[in-house]
Amino acid sequence: MFPKIIFLMLLSSISPASTADIGLVGLGRTIFEPLCCYSCLASLWGLELSCTQSQVPDQPRGSDPFCHAMSTPYLSSLAYCIRTKCATENVSTNTAEECWSNVAGDGIAVSTLEDSFPSTPPTMELAYNATSLDMTSLANEQFYQDSRSTIQEYVKGESAHALYGAVLIFAVVGFCCLLGVFRALNYFVPELSLRRPLSSFLHKYITSPALIGSLHLRPFPKSLGYIPLRFLSLLILLYIGLNATLCAINYHTPLPNTWYNTKNKHLVSLIADRLGILSFANIALAIMFSGRNTPIIFLTGRSRTDILTFHRWVARVAAVQGIVHVVLYWNDTNQFGYNMFMLSAGIHTIGYNPNYWDLGIMAVIAMSFMVFVFAMLPLRKKWYEIFLFIHIALAIVVLVGLWYHVVWRFDRRFGYETWLYIAFAFWAFDRLVRVGRLVVCNWKQWMIMGHPKAVVELLPGDEFVKATVWPSVKWKVRPGQHCYLQFPTVGRNPFQSHPFSIAGWDEGEPEVAIHDTRGDILEPLPQNTEVPVLTLHPKKPGISFIIRPERGLTQHLHRYLVQAGTTSVRPITVPIWIEGPYGSTTLEPDFRDADTVVAFAGGIGITSILGYLKVHLAAVEQQETRKEIGKTSRRFILFWSAREESLIKAVRSQLGDIGALRKKGVELNIFCTGSGECERVNIKELVRGKVRNKS
Repeated sequence: MFPKIIFLMLLSSISPASTADIGLVGLGRTIFEPLCCYSCLASLWGLELSCTQSQVPDQPRGSDPFCHAMSTPYLSSLAYCIRTKCATENVSTNTAEECWSNVAGDGIAVSTLEDSFPSTPPTMELAYNATSLDMTSLANEQFYQDSRSTIQEYVKGESAHALYGAVLIFAVVGFCCLLGVFRALNYFVPELSLRRPLSSFLHKYITSPALIGSLHLRPFPKSLGYIPLRFLSLLILLYIGLNATLCAINYHTPLPNTWYNTKNKHLVSLIADRLGILSFANIALAIMFSGRNTPIIFLTGRSRTDILTFHRWVARVAAVQGIVHVVLYWNDTNQFGYNMFMLSAGIHTIGYNPNYWDLGIMAVIAMSFMVFVFAMLPLRKKWYEIFLFIHIALAIVVLVGLWYHVVWRFDRRFGYETWLYIAFAFWAFDRLVRVGRLVVCNWKQWMIMGHPKAVVELLPGDEFVKATVWPSVKWKVRPGQHCYLQFPTVGRNPFQSHPFSIAGWDEGEPEVAIHDTRGDILEPLPQNTEVPVLTLHPKKPGISFIIRPERGLTQHLHRYLVQAGTTSVRPITVPIWIEGPYGSTTLEPDFRDADTVVAFAGGIGITSILGYLKVHLAAVEQQETRKEIGKTSRRFILFWSAREESLIKAVRSQLGDIGALRKKGVELNIFCTGSGECERVNIKELVRGKVRNKS
């Protein structure tokens, strides 16, 4: 009951529907009510009238709305059935009249229920298998009861679909909230956290290790994707299992049924509809996990890499469910319900547009290409900008296609568009926060002339770029964080942003206020004299990035700097908009409990490790200043391998005096793994050697 209440509160805040029709079937929305009215409609709607057009074999649509609205036998028979049956079930006259106005003319205005009621009660009852109606008649009682039970079962099925979609979303969000509660307890009430050896066991065998052997964040064969960590892999398997379970349970196909040709067709329709609803729910979740500012990152404390990995798997599940949904209906029927539905089932297609079929297929095809073709790892790595453009374009095609698929099919009566409202809300939240971050981080650059501009330079070797940015607000930067940078004057798209790891930062200097003592300092000042105060302009806090030129924007930036003759001695200013910081949501690492810190980095990944090195050096400097003993780690051992000598040269230029680093316990082990005399690193042997030689 509690999840249902929360779900309705969420929907009422994002759905434009009226309060009587918000949400999904069974979760705030009712369909085919009053039941007596729609049971009468189902009993008569599929009968052939004198104005019924000839039916195309594979397009059985029954009579068109104009025919129903003009047929006196149909309207009078329907009016008599609704009035008598609803009176028996104690349905108010106003409710029956409202239902009549909604359904009698299939959307076309007709006379009132009272005016259409026959002056003489009909005496002839239609046969159970009647096919035509040419005079005012009584609906077949047995067919009416069977239609009633059919509609009830249909509503139960739709309610189950909606409930399981909501369960899926609440299970995922609830689990993330649970992780957030555990994180908060560990921080605020550490005595409640897991104790050793249980915590060590979980870290060693569940949360930290690779899924297979030592394949930690290594790509699958043929670069099909990255192998997730063991904990994340278990979560993905549980998620797939939850989807499979929700797809496999609670199907009822009782007989008799007046809507489906066979029991098997009924089951196929139920499974296809369930898959469609779960696919919608998964699409909403995929969008939630895709955002840079998704609250899931802050709740769980997981890295952006883990969140994006889960995003990709959620999207794959959604795509598979959508594909199976299409295949099931494609194999058993068409957009007109041929070979699956009886004519009496047409009451749930009133007002529909047959083009819904094509839009649904288009959306599923676009989603399949987006997930399984254009999101492949090689494309993401080598042509990121192309991938991003295609990804966004196909996502728009998917969402627009699905919107018209459900709106044209159900005319917003079943609330399927609610899932899209949830997806749009997740997307809009992320975009609004992005805009807010951009404004907060860059407003001084845009509005204050004296604010320092971003500086870019070529590092030694002229192959790597260093960018230094001064945000408008002072950050508490933590190691492992990254920012998104936009270069509005470089490249083709001024609004395109790229993520870069924070390689270094400067906390800046506080403002210093001093009294103006110019003049004879020995001459006493008169009483009540105001002493002028001068404020020294402090050094602004800055953040630096080391950028490897790749294809696209970074290549344009590198070419621009080369043509400008930029060097580390002659940097230039370039407008850069910064958005961040993103990444680590944990507190700054505490090295006080560790005697030795060992760090590993590969290639440009060294930029992230440089932040941890900075924290270590700051702790050592603080210890020396306060003359404290044993308050921080004594050694920081870095193993770094890189293929390019130019990268090694560029980074070493930023490390400062190597001898001074050694005095502070920093030991650099740098390996070139490119061609020539360079060799690969045997990490296991290196670590063993350091352990043996530990002083």
